[in-house]
Amino acid sequence: MQNMLWSALNVGLFIGLVYIFFRAAKLVKQHIGWLAAVLFVVGLTIIAGRPANSLPGNDNLLPGIPKDAPLGNASTQKLVSLGSTNDLNLLAEYHQQNGLVRPRGLYATVSGFWLGHSWQPVTGLLEQRGSQLYYTAVLTHRWNLLGVPVFSQTTDFNGFMPIKSNI
Repeated sequence: MQNMLWSALNVGLFIGLVYIFFRAAKLVKQHIGWLAAVLFVVGLTIIAGRPANSLPGNDNLLPGIPKDAPLGNASTQKLVSLGSTNDLNLLAEYHQQNGLVRPRGLYATVSGFWLGHSWQPVTGLLEQRGSQLYYTAVLTHRWNLLGVPVFSQTTDFNGFMPIKSNI
């Protein structure tokens, strides 16, 4: 519910700013002329169109795994709900031999769309516990207001994934 209200606030503010933007452009055109109105619109578009800073992505969440390490011979995946329409998709890759699992990679993506929210995978853990894999994925959730980060929180998601046979 909080996510939906925050998204509604972002949409409302955006619509309000667009309205003010066009009213200001109309006022500039009335009092100064077309050329000034065009320069005003171009200037505001350039200022508003700056890309937001983002953290660099981390493909493999497991620390200490070299990028050129060989691929695993088995994998499993898990879908975790982040609330509303957003889901955390986890893919675990591992070497499996004689019932022993050696983790090779943990990959995370977030699907879904909400205005004013962004999730970024930070790090993770993957280990065998009996006949299942135990995972921990740490994500940073940013609350943005018109693209500007206002608040961020780090949350860890953990649970079990089934170990699939590598027939």
